[in-house]
Amino acid sequence: SGNMTDSGTGTVIRGNTGVADSAASSAFFGGTGADGALTITSGTTTIDLGSAAFVVKNYTSISITGSAVLAFSNPHANGTIVVLRSQGGVTLTSSGAPMIAANSLGGAGGAGATIAGNPGTDGSAAQGITIPVINLGSGGTGGAGGAGGAKGSGQGPVSIVEVGLYGRVVRVAAGAGGGGGGATAATADTGGNGGRGGGGLYIECAGAWNFTTASGISVGGAAGTNGSTANSKGGGGAGGGAGGTCLVVYNSLTANTGTITVAGGAGGNGGNGNSTGGAGGAGGNGTSGNSHGGA
Repeated sequence: SGNMTDSGTGTVIRGNTGVADSAASSAFFGGTGADGALTITSGTTTIDLGSAAFVVKNYTSISITGSAVLAFSNPHANGTIVVLRSQGGVTLTSSGAPMIAANSLGGAGGAGATIAGNPGTDGSAAQGITIPVINLGSGGTGGAGGAGGAKGSGQGPVSIVEVGLYGRVVRVAAGAGGGGGGATAATADTGGNGGRGGGGLYIECAGAWNFTTASGISVGGAAGTNGSTANSKGGGGAGGGAGGTCLVVYNSLTANTGTITVAGGAGGNGGNGNSTGGAGGAGGNGTSGNSHGGA
């Protein structure tokens, strides 16, 4: 773990992966520090999630300053929960907005219908322990295609993953994907594709928390795409992905004036032909929070 390679546009880090929190990483508040210090001042550093549902990084410290951005690639089809642990301070003052881009790491959006009269497919919900989560929205439903195509549904309630913390658990959820739009009943115009849900992000800081950038962290859902009008009909717009969850636990506080984006993605527009397709619904908003964790 912790191998770093230059991709030409930034750094790719392949993280530790698993389906549940490991005893080794949760034994100490702030983690093990096995991945060393994460210090970036410019460009985009990307953590390859390897299609895993749960990824943990254990740092000695985290510093994202200047114009740097921390991004993620290859989430699980049903969404990924990312855990960033730091034995020392976490400094997030980069001008990047977002500087931690965990948006669009949730459940995949449903595909728009391509066959006349067919519905779009449902979006995906995140994996984990399935129980309702307050204030965490489902993905938006796709719009019906003009002249009769049905819509695809967003999924919900989302599922959650429990992260170990001093013998207790905190619950983090990724957002569900939006539904795909329906195709027209005749002379098909295709529906739009649903937006991906936002990721689940948990940050554990055993040192001082210093976060000052507006819109500096995002777990927002992606917008659904528009239905087509290639054949003078109207494909249904797709639903937006639901926002995910961001939870921060820290030992001491330097600053906490930064903000976190948890909004669901907008629905796509229906195609405007002889029979206008229905617009997709917006994804529900996710949730965020922080607390003094005291080591």
